[in-house]
Parts: sequence; structure tokens; C-alpha cells
Amino acid sequence: MNPASYLLQGGSAVVVGTGPAIGRACVTGLAEAGANVACLDVDPEAAQASAAAARDLGVGALAHAVDATARAGVRSALADVADALGSIDVLINIVGGSRWSLAGETSDEEWDLVMQINLRQQWVVAQEVLPHMIRAGQGSIVAVASVSGLTGSTRHGAYGAAKAGLISLVRTLAVEYAPQGIRVNAIAPGTIVTPARAADEGRETKVPLGRRGQPEDIGHAATFLSSAAAGYITGHVLVVDGGVTAKHSLVDL
Repeated sequence: MNPASYLLQGGSAVVVGTGPAIGRACVTGLAEAGANVACLDVDPEAAQASAAAARDLGVGALAHAVDATARAGVRSALADVADALGSIDVLINIVGGSRWSLAGETSDEEWDLVMQINLRQQWVVAQEVLPHMIRAGQGSIVAVASVSGLTGSTRHGAYGAAKAGLISLVRTLAVEYAPQGIRVNAIAPGTIVTPARAADEGRETKVPLGRRGQPEDIGHAATFLSSAAAGYITGHVLVVDGGVTAKHSLVDL
């Protein structure tokens, strides 16, 4: 394969949720591949820091403070990005989070919040970017899901259901918008070293590769799925978990 097919030289990408871990790794991965990047985050300082990291790699970058759960703000920000960069070729949506409780004890408020930040906002952001990609006749959307959407786990009732719903949404969008040249894929990370997952320290003993993932592992995967190298991949869930979901939980000979 021509190495140039991995590049996004001159392309325009949007990363939603560009905080200091996975989101920023996606921004720098896209920038290293040559894409100009718009960094959207509810925290304006996080968006600015990610945009600065992209500029340091020699590409153009914008920063917008956006609440991904608010449709009007998302629509306005994406319109601004399309005007500034000329198009939106790639969308990577990192936003997510949870409250952990037994399914039988999860409150209505917890359930609704987890669905809002993991599933509903992904639907909203995808809906708002689609018109830009349809006009261009091409595009790539990458949603960050989780291995929790593929398997069951204690205290993951709401979170797992939201991520499973996101995976289903990704596959539906992939089928519906393939005729418009738009690819839609998901990444399902396992345990990744981030500030939000500090409590996972020590879990590398359960990972076949013997380590927890780094944000760059997800950034590289997202950049690949966004690039021409993945041009025949759509509706796919790329599991990036060091082999955790490949291992039989009952047999270890």
C-alpha cells in the first residue's frame, strides 16, 4: 500500500472532546498525518491547548468551546469550522463518561445523564456534521465507544447500554450514508491510561499484552480509520484493548 494513503494532507478534521488524554492524542495524530484540526471541547482551555499542540506540528488549528449536548452550539461551531477550513472531512467524537452503580440501583437521573453524554450527544453531533459531508460527497466519522458496549460488567449497566447503543448507531449510519461516500466507524478501547481512569492502576495484569493502553494507541487507531488507508472500512468496531476481549475468561491453561 502506498504510504501516502495514510496521510490526511490538507484535509479538515474536527475532534470533539479534546481534553489532555485521548482527545489530544487524536488531535496530534491527525496533525501528524497532515490534517488541519478544529478542536471542540466544553473546556475552552483544553480546546486551546489541543489547537496549540496541532499548530506545533505545522498544521492549521482552531479552538471552540462547545457543549456537545447542546445542538444549537454544535451546529454553530461546525458551521464556523466549515467556513474557516473550507470543509469537514473527518469527525472524531471522544466525549463520554459515566456514573458507576449496580443496574438495579441506578437512578433515573444517573441513567439519563449517562445516555446523554455517551449516546445522545454522539447522535446530535453526527446529525449536525452530516450535511457538510453530504455536500462534499465524502467524509469519515469515528466514534469512541468502549469494550463495555461489547461485554457485560458489574456497575456498567447504563454505560454499557449507552456504548452498545452507540455501536448500533454507528453501524446504522454507516449503512444509511455509504451511498453519499461517508464512512462511519467506532473504536472500542479497553483500559487506557488517562486522568479519569487513575483507579485502573494495576489492571495491566489482566491484559494479554501486559500493559494498559496509552492515549496514543487510540489516537493512532482513529487516525487510521479517518484516512484513505481505511477507505473500504465502514460500520466496523475496532477493538483496541491489548487482547482483553480475545481472552477466554474461564480457561487459562
